[in-house]
Amino acid sequence: MRFFRVLSGDEVYESVRASLDLAWGHPNAETKTETCLPPATEVTRDGTGRVVVAVEDAWCEYEPANEMIPQLVAASAIEEITVDEWRSQVIARPPAGDAEAL
Repeated sequence: MRFFRVLSGDEVYESVRASLDLAWGHPNAETKTETCLPPATEVTRDGTGRVVVAVEDAWCEYEPANEMIPQLVAASAIEEITVDEWRSQVIARPPAGDAEAL
């Protein structure tokens, strides 16, 4: 597994997600895959509200993710974090409409 934190906001996350979905042909009725990553409204966040994602190693090797990740890191749009950082900082989002869970 690899773990990433988005440093540049939900707009960049959604742009990357949309680009990968387009490249990978999502949504895909045959595989029933809706999207490559959860929407920003449903994704896991760290204690400061930034998007954090965990993805399989193989996911990072597919085109164009394998090209985008180093570019996004170089642009300081995302950073790779350790599993320990992810575990210590991640805050799961409650189900939509569950304000009391906050």
